[in-house]
Amino acid sequence: MAFDIINPTGSANIVLICEHASNHIPIEYEKLGLSDQQLKLHIAWDIGIAEVTKNLAISLGAPAILARFSRLLIDANRALNQDGLIPTHSDGHFIPKNSNLSKDDIKKRIDQFYTPFHHAAGELIKKKTHHQEAPLIFNMHSFTPFMNDKERPWHTGMLWNKDPRIANALLNGLTKRGYHVGDNQPYTGLELNHTMNTHGTEHGFPHVNIEIRQNEIDTPQGINKWSDILHEELGLIRKMPEMALIKHY
Repeated sequence: MAFDIINPTGSANIVLICEHASNHIPIEYEKLGLSDQQLKLHIAWDIGIAEVTKNLAISLGAPAILARFSRLLIDANRALNQDGLIPTHSDGHFIPKNSNLSKDDIKKRIDQFYTPFHHAAGELIKKKTHHQEAPLIFNMHSFTPFMNDKERPWHTGMLWNKDPRIANALLNGLTKRGYHVGDNQPYTGLELNHTMNTHGTEHGFPHVNIEIRQNEIDTPQGINKWSDILHEELGLIRKMPEMALIKHY
């Protein structure tokens, strides 16, 4: 199975999507030639975010879909023709068994992991679409405090492309709480936003890619703190009139 669904019958008009929840690599892929220690690093998954996502699914009464495969096998937040779909290098680490893949090798990973995950995410969202009411889509990620030897100062970041509704609301709310919030940082949603472009923008549903710095959520205390913060902020956002609108771009 390429994914887990938490709280599938949750009644809230929200869907949580977490593509980098796991560092799992099936035994047939031989750890992609990496060590156990390398597979614990951020290159293999988004540390801490699976727990935050699960907590929010329960507290908000919303369904969540979490990938059960490492982003190193195939990155579900990349378009099929996008660089980095199956990375050969990540933050200075060479991924031996991602080199020189045949078309059949790539197709196998697409069919085994990528397509089932996105199909299931689309089905969850479809079930939440009622007439002109727009489901709110939250894409859950975390980011390493240092990348390519550069420090990333933001506590959290909001990534968006064409629809800034939720991003702006969270930027305002979290800034008022005293956090350093990145607007399209540490990545830009103008370029790295495949999941939200697919499941949010194309349908006109409010959506955002939430990024949390990993040293904020690498302990049970940090996970609980950010679960509570986002529970409060997302609860407020749900009540905003502009979130009920379906927009076409």
